[in-house]
Parts: sequence; C-alpha cells; structure tokens
Amino acid sequence: MRDPLWRVKTLPWIPLIQNALLTVLLATALDIALIFLLSAMLTVWSEGTTALLQGGIVGLLLQVLAAGGMGVLAVELMERFFRFVRLDAASLWALVGCLALVLWVKSLLPIPSLLVGMSYVQLVGLMLGLFSRGRSHWRW
Repeated sequence: MRDPLWRVKTLPWIPLIQNALLTVLLATALDIALIFLLSAMLTVWSEGTTALLQGGIVGLLLQVLAAGGMGVLAVELMERFFRFVRLDAASLWALVGCLALVLWVKSLLPIPSLLVGMSYVQLVGLMLGLFSRGRSHWRW
C-alpha cells in the first residue's frame, strides 16, 4: 500500500523555503524603498492622493499587482538560482505555501510594509502571478 503523503514528503522543501525567503527579502527591500520615496514625495502630493493610494480601488489594484509581481519573481528566482528543482504543479503549490508562511512570519516582525504583506487579496495576487509565470511547468 502506498503512502498518500509520499509526494508531499518528497518535495524539495529546503530550496522552496530558501526561494521564498529570497523573494520576500527582495520584495520587502523594494517596498521599504517605495515607502521612503512616497514619504519624500508627500511634500509635493496632497494628503488626498496618498489616501487614494492606500485605500479604495487603486490601493486594491496596487496590492494585487505587487503580489502578482512577487509571484512572478518567485518563479524567476526558482528558474535561475534553483535549477536542480523540477518545477511542476505540486512544487508550485508548495511554493505558494512557502511564500505564505514567510509572509506570515514577516507580518509578525516590526517591518514597515505598504504593498508586501499577508492578506486574502495579496494571496490571490500571489497565486495569479506565480501560476501565470509558471504555466509552462504545469505537468500532471
């Protein structure tokens, strides 16, 4: 009788976690740079414009796009730096889980964030970006 969790046990968890850490580190660095840039631009922009960026439909769209970009970045880094890992549907789903775990741990730390965080909207954007870029790896 075959173990039903065999595929989960044989996934390359260490490279997936390393890739998720690298992806979130790069995205957080860009997010902090964006925060500093927006705080410098606050003298030029009015308060209403920055409130529009943080809330409403524009803020929601920016969160989805930033999370989608993070998903694309995760697949690109996986293809460039972790070539020995065979990407397929199971490893892409495991990468989503690893990214979600790292983002959750990041949310517990006192790191400022504007677009990189853990929410339902950002998780959906992350999956959209990851699976749209990893479309060629969907082997069943």
